[in-house]
Amino acid sequence: MLAPQLAPSAFTNGVPVILQFPTEASHPVRSLRHMTTQLLSEAAQVIPNQQLLINVVSKRVRQLGLGHRPLVETTPRMSLTDIALKEIIAGKLTYESLEGSSDGA
Repeated sequence: MLAPQLAPSAFTNGVPVILQFPTEASHPVRSLRHMTTQLLSEAAQVIPNQQLLINVVSKRVRQLGLGHRPLVETTPRMSLTDIALKEIIAGKLTYESLEGSSDGA
């Protein structure tokens, strides 16, 4: 049975290497959060009832997650929530109130 031999790389001269990752990674996350917050405030202008807005967004996110196609133009880094909010802002999603309907009671 052959065991893999671990040999130091010619580039490190036997000295352990510490991998360094850029610290700038937090900036895109902040800008994405800012984008979602901005979209949320714009969508709240279309659907002012917060509970109703959450229900519409969550139902649409489920549909998008199951493979339904977006109704608006998207970018590769957009989350499903951002897509749903953009659809509401663009007027592509509507809702129907069931308060006045009779349920047989």
